[in-house]
Amino acid sequence: MLAFVVVAAALAGLISTHGPTEQLYRDLALAPPSRAHWVGVDGVGRDMLTRMLYGARTTLGVAIGATAIAVVLGTIFGAAAGALRGWFDALVSHVTDFLLAFPSVLLGLVALTILAPSPTSVAVAVGIAGLPTVVRQVRAAFVSESAKEYVLAAQATGAGRWRIAVTEILPNCAGLILVLTTLTLGSAVLEAAGLAFLGLSGQPDVPEWGMMLREEQSAFRIAPWLCIAPGLAITWTVLAFNLLSDGLRQRRQ
Repeated sequence: MLAFVVVAAALAGLISTHGPTEQLYRDLALAPPSRAHWVGVDGVGRDMLTRMLYGARTTLGVAIGATAIAVVLGTIFGAAAGALRGWFDALVSHVTDFLLAFPSVLLGLVALTILAPSPTSVAVAVGIAGLPTVVRQVRAAFVSESAKEYVLAAQATGAGRWRIAVTEILPNCAGLILVLTTLTLGSAVLEAAGLAFLGLSGQPDVPEWGMMLREEQSAFRIAPWLCIAPGLAITWTVLAFNLLSDGLRQRRQ
């Protein structure tokens, strides 16, 4: 399922012979799906299949950028808190608990009030919103691993705290971090689409699945396929990431 989305996004330029913003079919505005236009034509004459394919690039790019921010920073802060403990652990835990008290969409909205609306800003906002969850999970894993025998054996050999954290504990948490990455990717797709639906992803001409839902919602009664297609694409992609995460979690167990 995930490979289908990735391949479609990668081959968008080959599958479609024109760009996603070209208004080539104004005389066919709101035309239903057909052999020539598999997903129909939107209200200003743009081929919806083309916009769906290029929208996959934008949506996946935002999700990957957001996940990179959340997982990399979350792993650093969570690992440092679990390894150092003491006042730094308490500080990180209190800040994490404070941020988790707010809905992730609200955190994203706050971040976007500071940044200029654009796909990059959405990626940063969604990444910040997903950061507290990753921090908490990684910290809990480091605290749990710190009490195991292999860590105690490394301490007995005189290994330092940072060396144990990086060379002993982190490799044993790699499976958890991989599961968190796939889970965060799925939630990032959904949250990025939600922020784009609110009109916070920048230029409306940029194809993005959430923005496409926003643009076509007014025509839902007469051309429902224009909203159903990007909605199904979001559902398909989020489900693919969640199934991948479940499979990785089962392999860890």
